[in-house]
Amino acid sequence: MKPNFWFLTIALLGLSLNQAFAMPKYTDKENAMALARVLDKGSFGRFTVASTYVQNESPKDYYVSVILSDGSSQKWYVDQIFNWSREDKLLLSENRSLLFLDPRDTRFVLLDKNVFHRQALQANVYVKLYGNGDTLEGQKFQYQIKSFNLISPNETAFGRDETGSQYRYIVDLMNGTSELLTYEDAYRLLKNNFLLTLKDLGDDVLSRAYQVTKVVPTPKGPVEDGVAQFGVEIQFDQNIALSGENFPIEIYERKLYNQRTKEFTKEFVMDITIPNSEKTNLIRPITSLEFLNNVEVVKSSKYPKRTFLRASFNPDVMDIPPVVYKNSDTSVYVNFFALIDQTVISRGMLLEEKERKALERETFRTIRVKKAIKSDSDYGRAFIAGLETQKNALAIKDEQARIEKLLEAIRQFEESALYAESDAQLYNALTKRNQLRENVITLTMELIESRLKQPNFGGSSPKTLLDQLERAESFTGNPDVLKSIEQAREKLIAAQE
Repeated sequence: MKPNFWFLTIALLGLSLNQAFAMPKYTDKENAMALARVLDKGSFGRFTVASTYVQNESPKDYYVSVILSDGSSQKWYVDQIFNWSREDKLLLSENRSLLFLDPRDTRFVLLDKNVFHRQALQANVYVKLYGNGDTLEGQKFQYQIKSFNLISPNETAFGRDETGSQYRYIVDLMNGTSELLTYEDAYRLLKNNFLLTLKDLGDDVLSRAYQVTKVVPTPKGPVEDGVAQFGVEIQFDQNIALSGENFPIEIYERKLYNQRTKEFTKEFVMDITIPNSEKTNLIRPITSLEFLNNVEVVKSSKYPKRTFLRASFNPDVMDIPPVVYKNSDTSVYVNFFALIDQTVISRGMLLEEKERKALERETFRTIRVKKAIKSDSDYGRAFIAGLETQKNALAIKDEQARIEKLLEAIRQFEESALYAESDAQLYNALTKRNQLRENVITLTMELIESRLKQPNFGGSSPKTLLDQLERAESFTGNPDVLKSIEQAREKLIAAQE
């Protein structure tokens, strides 16, 4: 009996915890009335919500009753509405989305998806605020946007966030990373004005990732006021829009297995995060530097376009954390301190090692939208104009002229995306835009190969083709295509010399 008693106790405890963290079934009168208003004229499956009204089980517990277009009457509780709206079974009118930002709170907000995607399509800067658990927690960076896309409502490969909300949009950035957005993320971006359209991109906007090119040790200097200093300079391939406070320091203890002795040993490790960065294969590590060992630049296994300056160290001789500061346009300096009167650092103060999981990289599956296009709307006119321009481009023999005509069609499909009033229209327009972008890349590469084979190739031709190549580069994030573009760029530069 005793084991059964404990099993029952644990089961009841688990049930109570689930209920504590679940969406409540009822809400208050004021919130129920607001919910009824927004649900009116929405759709539930293939039926329209004809009318809504509020009812209650007690003076404090209210819910919504609806009459559907088939004449049926239903009681809708808040937890059901929460789940239906999340799974797209319940849709609001005017292409809005019903959001419960806290899965345990019945208060809700509305996302106007048309307002969001129009702002996202015109934005060129994405502001990212790093959240809990990230070494960059609390820091805010501005990234240049490369492309914005809607994920097909039928696409499940991108998955869901930690709260169970489905990813709906993808923002590709110029540094090669992508941001997956839920409807809740989209709402917060609008609320915080984190999608910017800037006429001139300032130095604080991050575009391509920085290449870490070298780490240079500086030996320990003379003792001053009981302190000696030494350091490591991190050099980059370009000017960096970062300051010392953008390089957080994380210290932890990790276990190492010695295959010879068959025993585990412990060592202290220090990681200095280098944001928006990549590592080349030519960086020579520093074997030892004072109390540091194996100083090297390593790639982050969890975050793309992020590296660490990593070193193991003796905790018995480091009781002052290093200081990072920018010492030139293309480098930062990590300054370490060595005290004459050393104090042993407490192991309890060191952070334990956190497991790093590989970031899922899923492919985008194209799904054709076959709904008819209405020519009497702004969206329809722009979309049909794009189709006509695309058709005309196919009849053009001259490669350069065909590219220009396809670029015109791309602009028309981008215009139709701005006029889109539903997810289906937006997805259709962006799919056509992306297809034509791929065509432009292919034609540009073929044009360059053809021109390079011509005798007496030179003059202003390489410069013009380099500009076209840069445009083609902005249309893709495919590593293989980017590699081919870089090879073509090298050939054009050589032809200029």
